[in-house]
Amino acid sequence: MVEKVYLLRHGHIDNGSEKKYLGKTDVPLDVLGLEQARLLCDYFKAILVETIFTSPLTRCVQTIQPLCEDKKKHYHIVNAFCEIDMGDWENVPMAYIQSHFPKLYAQRGENLEHFTPPNGESFHVMAKRVRDAFDAITHHANGTILIVAHAGVNRMILSQILGIAINDMFSIEQPYACVNELTWDYQSMQWIYRRVL
Repeated sequence: MVEKVYLLRHGHIDNGSEKKYLGKTDVPLDVLGLEQARLLCDYFKAILVETIFTSPLTRCVQTIQPLCEDKKKHYHIVNAFCEIDMGDWENVPMAYIQSHFPKLYAQRGENLEHFTPPNGESFHVMAKRVRDAFDAITHHANGTILIVAHAGVNRMILSQILGIAINDMFSIEQPYACVNELTWDYQSMQWIYRRVL
């Protein structure tokens, strides 16, 4: 079984000046994000990592590539770690949705966990695929592993571990290129969490 998990958010991306619903839209790292990827590589130089897993989206793969090259390791793509599918709202400014679809916008705010954007998925559905993948990996891999994913994916994992409701998940800060450390405690039989970067 896995004894330690380093759960990373991908590096910085250029999402424009307007806040948008950016889920599975595949965008690359920007210049700052590429620099953060190099800094993460430096951070993990002295840490023995057995296996590396990543979301298939470019911003995650680019984040982990410098570390994989440095450690001469391959990464494993986990499709379940893809960010939430925002459907018709993908890459659309939040202000546009609020002004053109005020009832739907309000419904999302009232029931964040179960609201489903048109042709998208809810956080409830996303949580199941993410948690199932996390549980399968941590039960079948060994030693120390590293997972590179997204703010939404990380919050799904951490909300379960910390006992935080999905509707309150935004209380879990996940800035670009952050590093969460999960250590399995055999006495309590649960994950011990701290954010290390």
